[in-house]
Amino acid sequence: MPYCCPAKINLFLSVEGTLPQGFHAIKTVMQRIGLCDELEAKARSDGKIELARDIPATADAEDDLVMKSARLLREYAKRPELGAEIILKKRIPTGAGLGGGSSDAAGTLVFLNDLWKLGLGKEELLPLAFSLGSDVPFFLGPPASLCLGRGEVMTSLEPRELFLLLVKPPESLPTASVYRKYDERERSSLSSEAFLKAYEEGSWSDIGANLGNALYAPASELEPRLVSVKKLMEAYTPYVSMSGSGSAFFGLFENLSSAAEAAAKIRSAQPDFTVCAAKTLT
Repeated sequence: MPYCCPAKINLFLSVEGTLPQGFHAIKTVMQRIGLCDELEAKARSDGKIELARDIPATADAEDDLVMKSARLLREYAKRPELGAEIILKKRIPTGAGLGGGSSDAAGTLVFLNDLWKLGLGKEELLPLAFSLGSDVPFFLGPPASLCLGRGEVMTSLEPRELFLLLVKPPESLPTASVYRKYDERERSSLSSEAFLKAYEEGSWSDIGANLGNALYAPASELEPRLVSVKKLMEAYTPYVSMSGSGSAFFGLFENLSSAAEAAAKIRSAQPDFTVCAAKTLT
């Protein structure tokens, strides 16, 4: 049975300052969505861990977060004989700000913990997840959270059912470059209060009216085409925002059929874009 590794969107993201070692402190509301990568694995007892992907890796497979997660879990368990044949089916676009790599890492920890019958609890897996990346712990928690620090300080939120149009142009942006550009600009003054109030009350249009991402401006300076992507989507819904550090955008719709109709039109007009309709997970 394949293990689903869902993508996420940042419904709100502000930068709150800097942390040691050059990291940025953020405040973000993340929610998982129904676009998923899939993991399959078969255990082996010769200590070999092998990874096969259904699309070419963007980097050497040895450096893939799935491989790092598997080796880290085995090292933590002090079980060098454990191995696995892992198949990763990619559906979440890379370089999108949708957390695909982080979700795959978290999924690997959970899936292999079960496959290898290690019996580790969430409280043991969380530090391993954080060592793999700032967003990885989120995928071990509830479907929606307010995340602080580097993203690892999480407060659960009651998740909202939202219907989405996802659009990613071919261009991708390195996260570090976007934050460097952010640091060069006048600091954003985004406030989370209005968004959190709207999210708590649950109206999709109020949530949409209070979307915000402090990284959109620096990202669009680095890649001006992002401005036209956002405008393209705003022809179908006024509620559009970028996820993470880009380059994927999402728009909110009243229902899934409206989102799917817009997706079909944009896909036809922009065949080089990755486009789909989805909904949040609750």
